[in-house]
Amino acid sequence: MFFGGRFVINLGVLDALIMVTMVLFWPVLMVCIVVPIIWIGETFIQRPRERSIIAKATKKAEEISGIKIAIVGSYGKTSMKEMLKTVLSEKFSVLATPGNKNTPLGTSEFIDSLTGDEDIVIFEMGESHVGDIAELCEIIKPNKGIITGISEAHLETFGTLKNLENTIFELVDFMGNKSVYKNLDSEPIANRVESSDPLAYNKSGVHDWVVSDIESSLHGLKFVVNKGSKTIWVDSRLVGEHHVGPLVACIDIADKLGLSLAEIAEGVQHTKAFEHRMQPYHLHGALVIDDTYNGNPAGIYSGLELLRESDAKRRIYVTPGLVELGDKSASIHEKIGQKIAISADVVVLMKNSTTEFIESGLRTGGFSGDLLIVDSPLRFYENLDQFVAKGDVVLMQNDWTDNYA
Repeated sequence: MFFGGRFVINLGVLDALIMVTMVLFWPVLMVCIVVPIIWIGETFIQRPRERSIIAKATKKAEEISGIKIAIVGSYGKTSMKEMLKTVLSEKFSVLATPGNKNTPLGTSEFIDSLTGDEDIVIFEMGESHVGDIAELCEIIKPNKGIITGISEAHLETFGTLKNLENTIFELVDFMGNKSVYKNLDSEPIANRVESSDPLAYNKSGVHDWVVSDIESSLHGLKFVVNKGSKTIWVDSRLVGEHHVGPLVACIDIADKLGLSLAEIAEGVQHTKAFEHRMQPYHLHGALVIDDTYNGNPAGIYSGLELLRESDAKRRIYVTPGLVELGDKSASIHEKIGQKIAISADVVVLMKNSTTEFIESGLRTGGFSGDLLIVDSPLRFYENLDQFVAKGDVVLMQNDWTDNYA
């Protein structure tokens, strides 16, 4: 305003204008400031640091004198890693990648922790994009490999099952003439591998090992495996007939590495379910099978077959469905619903985008039992003890993270 011939600014009004401007444009200012800082940090600090860690690990991996075994697949990797480590530890010093250390950076950090005294190092390889397995192979340079299975997982990032298959088989491309075991119980693998391949395994056997007398129950797995004059009576705490093939592959690897039949049998006897993977426990007289880390259709079908054959007061099935199935989600969940219909007496579905497809499959399959749709999964799991009764068998498969709805 004008006062005594001078222009005077009203500071109160100016402060208010500045405050309003800051409030309105603060998000834009933050983006203009924060985004460049993040980009600079990633480009000039984080990425060079990661490249340095990976380069160091690549060099160290070349110097590892022990056997390096790579395990790949869209399912079954962790279970195979744990059972192989258990069996081979009967004779050798064995280390395996912990938890989810299956990316280039995580794998490199694991390699950096090795002392060099290990006889055998087992690497679980993760994949989410084409080229991931090839990149990990360049770091590790494995001596042996195992392909555990391929199913319609991660299709949101791979786009097609063929892209996923090609990525998994990057291990074979890298290994050339070196040993790669391949699971013929997985249809996509069976379609790409000759049944005469000596390293192709399934529940019938592998490399002259022949399986017979399979006994699968909710309490464990028994079978006999023969190779010429060699016989092993397998007695494992693993649950599910789908573990027969992987166990036989472990037996063949152990036999080739010089373990005695007694050492192999002892190692197999120590195999048990890994956390949240067909892991049984008792709850108020009910038997609960925790398979909540199961994220693939093949594993779902195997678990449902076990539930169908179980002797129980009530066969209860709990699931939210599967994620990352792309445009196959509807058809796969309808098929899952059909298999649930002939396997369970009580079905509990966690309400989300797949529920309607599973319900459709239940109707098509003629399900006549009890159906419960739950809006609050956490509350259901926390009160599971109030839902089950003595004599029930409960199979819980898959557990969605919060970013899926």
